[in-house]
Amino acid sequence: MKDDAFGNELKKVRKSRKMTLQELSDRSGLSISFLSQVERGLRTLTFTSMNKISEALDVNVNFFFDNGNSSVKKKVRDRPSEMETFSYTSLKGKMEDPDFIPALVELKSGESQKISYTHRGQEFVYVLSGQLEVELDGMKETLYAEESIHIDSSMAHHWYNDSNGLTTILLVSSSK
Repeated sequence: MKDDAFGNELKKVRKSRKMTLQELSDRSGLSISFLSQVERGLRTLTFTSMNKISEALDVNVNFFFDNGNSSVKKKVRDRPSEMETFSYTSLKGKMEDPDFIPALVELKSGESQKISYTHRGQEFVYVLSGQLEVELDGMKETLYAEESIHIDSSMAHHWYNDSNGLTTILLVSSSK
């Protein structure tokens, strides 16, 4: 995802937490130069990178996408553009402090970051179309349409699209 608005919001949240780029780098495992380029809208993000940044800032990834205007979600975001590696559509609605966050995620082929990581909470991933590679505690599994996995996010894990087509998933996550 390449987005000046995201970069501006990231910088705003980081500064509101009185966090330097070095501290965000240390917490996320991403380089300072990469994070700086993201904040300036010069770098494309993967979903994995966005999750690492969200975890380091102690916010749900939904924070960067949620407009919170309606309880009903009828239209999803357009497919990923040529520059983006994914699209994320929050399905949360107006509920405040939810126990879980539902989202529709579309992953383009060829995810470049295939490094497992851990964070708080749980993830439920249901593949709507395409296929999804899931690595959980060193074991790799391929999920196809209408298959799912429920993950304790404290276990080393990573999921990505390693196919030649678009993969669409329903993601339900919690950070509690």
